[in-house]
Amino acid sequence: MAALPATLVLFLYFALASGYTLLRDDNNEIVWPIEYHFKGEKLDFMTTQKETFEIWYSAERNRSRIDSNGGSQQMWFYGDTGYYYSRHPITTEKLVNEVQCIARKTGGDAQDFLPDTTDFTYTGLSTTLYDKVVDIWTGTSEPRPRRTRETTLYVFKTDSGIDLPVKEEQKEYNYDIGQLTDHIITNYFEFRDTVTEEELTVDNEDECEVRRHGDFHKEIEFFNPDLPTELELAFDLYINHHNKVYEDDELHMRKKIFEKNWRMIEERNRKNLGYRLELNAFADKTEEELAYLSGTDFSAEEYPELMPFPHSLKEIDDLVEELPENFDLRLEGCVTAVKHQGDCGSCWAFCTTAAVEGALARVNGDRLLDLSEQSLVDCAWGFQNNGCQGGMMAGTMKYVSTYGIPTEMEYGVYTGTDGYCHLQNMTTAYNIRGFSRVTPRNPNALKVALFKYGPVTVGIRVSFKFMYYSSGVFYDPDCEIGGRHCVTVVGYGVRDGEEYWIVKNSWGEKWGEDGYILMSANNDNCMLLDYAHYPIV
Repeated sequence: MAALPATLVLFLYFALASGYTLLRDDNNEIVWPIEYHFKGEKLDFMTTQKETFEIWYSAERNRSRIDSNGGSQQMWFYGDTGYYYSRHPITTEKLVNEVQCIARKTGGDAQDFLPDTTDFTYTGLSTTLYDKVVDIWTGTSEPRPRRTRETTLYVFKTDSGIDLPVKEEQKEYNYDIGQLTDHIITNYFEFRDTVTEEELTVDNEDECEVRRHGDFHKEIEFFNPDLPTELELAFDLYINHHNKVYEDDELHMRKKIFEKNWRMIEERNRKNLGYRLELNAFADKTEEELAYLSGTDFSAEEYPELMPFPHSLKEIDDLVEELPENFDLRLEGCVTAVKHQGDCGSCWAFCTTAAVEGALARVNGDRLLDLSEQSLVDCAWGFQNNGCQGGMMAGTMKYVSTYGIPTEMEYGVYTGTDGYCHLQNMTTAYNIRGFSRVTPRNPNALKVALFKYGPVTVGIRVSFKFMYYSSGVFYDPDCEIGGRHCVTVVGYGVRDGEEYWIVKNSWGEKWGEDGYILMSANNDNCMLLDYAHYPIV
């Protein structure tokens, strides 16, 4: 006979010490009913959330149904036709508690909601729970390395030999941090061994809107992260949309992160803050994993090349009176296409090239060059820069004034990794004479700099919410504790009475508004006005 797992041995020891009964008869498998109705509750002790549910299942009809939280959310699974139906209320700016019914073709069977007991082991113990004598089963799995999930099932065996779930308890441990990361208890009540056709049929089925695979964000609009089945479907849609592939041991972890971020995004969007967040390519990553995206130093150290802003406060105020209300350098042909820094902390290089490209275009008759960020990653290490591990705005400008930047066509494509510098092989490198720091915390000074000199690099603080920006004018009073990021301001404007900056990011065109974010000009939002520089050519 094989040795019992250590966790099961400990469980048996403490169970017996606590007064549990050791049964003599063998019990090798759990046999769930093939037709059932239960009511129940799911308690999450880490988030303090409680979800009530009611479930129906018929193997013969190949249909099932789950109602959550008093029936406010309902789902039907038609295995006989391969359709899934979801009905729950939505509230938008135009609708209040409007009940929506969505149908999707999945091709799958009806969902059996009872736990999969394939890898469970009977402990030989029993106890009394809710006035029933129940057998105790345990299962252990590793959703990923250094993570252990332990599940305990309390099962009541009926006189007919059918088993009924009474309680399921799941705990997940993270041994890297030495903490319990999940603790969920599910209780089952009010079993019935028959279900009716009516209970398994969607009312007014023909009125449900049929959704087909298409735009991911439209598909997921009516999904609810509180519903486990919709969470599964949403995560499948997400990883397919973003072409992500995970091994089984990592998949569970990514889904938990996705769920947490989805809840945060839904919560923010419900507040109608003037901007929207979305489930973009970062949504299955932790804040720590995304820290590389904001690898910029805001050092205010002076450099000989750092020229004073050439306008006094009075001149700034006089000049701004003559400026247009809306100004966009993209319309002047001074801004290259949005680029993507990839998995490299090189935002400092991208904001610099964007500013230099715009400044050169203004003096070269709108001839727009595509300069090489990779050359900065490879070659600018002697200027307080560290390649993909981050860099400094002023140090990078000093490097460009000394050595210049070649075009991407000549230097080679961006690789997003630290590489060997081969600047000595270039025929042309485009230099700047120096750079100037815009008068700090003065929005009029930044407007003047944009209008007279071109794109401006700025250091900003970015919160986790910034990562998921989709549209609107972004204002976040919490971003001051976020990471340091370098972006490029290319214009300004007014929307519905609120002034904003047009900001070019380096996270690709699929992020934000085609790679851009409109950042509120109120209250030095995210410290945008503190560290602003522009090149002088």
